Amino acid sequence: MSRNCKVALAVFLSLSANAATMAAGVSVLFVGNSLTQANDLPTVFKRFAAQSALHVDVDVNSITPGGAFLYDHWRSGVALARLRELQPNFLILQGQSMEPLLAPLKFNYYASLFKTDADRISAKTILFSTWARPAGDPYYKDVTSGGSPAEMQTRLNLAYASLAQNIGATLAPVGLGFERARNDAPAVELLNGTQHPSPAGTYLAAAILFRVIFNSSPVGSNYHASLPATTADTLQRVADSIPLNTAQ
Repeated sequence: MSRNCKVALAVFLSLSANAATMAAGVSVLFVGNSLTQANDLPTVFKRFAAQSALHVDVDVNSITPGGAFLYDHWRSGVALARLRELQPNFLILQGQSMEPLLAPLKFNYYASLFKTDADRISAKTILFSTWARPAGDPYYKDVTSGGSPAEMQTRLNLAYASLAQNIGATLAPVGLGFERARNDAPAVELLNGTQHPSPAGTYLAAAILFRVIFNSSPVGSNYHASLPATTADTLQRVADSIPLNTAQ
């Protein structure tokens, strides 16, 4: 068999497998905190996928107590019990906004524990890389922050990307998407005045997660949440433009 034929066959088999999975529906468990809970990201993601070109039916569940670190999730046992009970196709892990920088060893360790448990039930682990806190946040007085939103974002990008590579998880570079959107669409407010996302920020996160999970362009979804169609389209295109699996 020629190389071109082998490549074509591999693509066909991959697409067939993805189509079969989507026809049967997809289940996702979100484990995070208020950054995921704000504006109900799981529901926004579900609706985004349903009204995308793929028309995927996604069953979403979430455990998002405010301020929770991955360590807190592991020690409480609730997330682990839900993971084992639901046996989702995807486990999305979102760390506390400062966690990768304040407590990097624990962040890496507990993410790896969740990944190991997810592997046992054949769930794919997605690391939800977060965004920098707004300028003026008290955290910037702490040396681990880097002293500015730009440096904090660089450090977060690297922390999540390195962890994804080390434990074999898939990176969803949401923070990188926020960074790109601030450059490409500065008029769009991604935060609500705190570290929490605005509806636009949540929508962008959903579009990036869609692209990562389904390996498909988010451009063209008819779901705009509460946003003007032009804003939703802009954020879809930002999500489609960012490099994946990289800290750059």
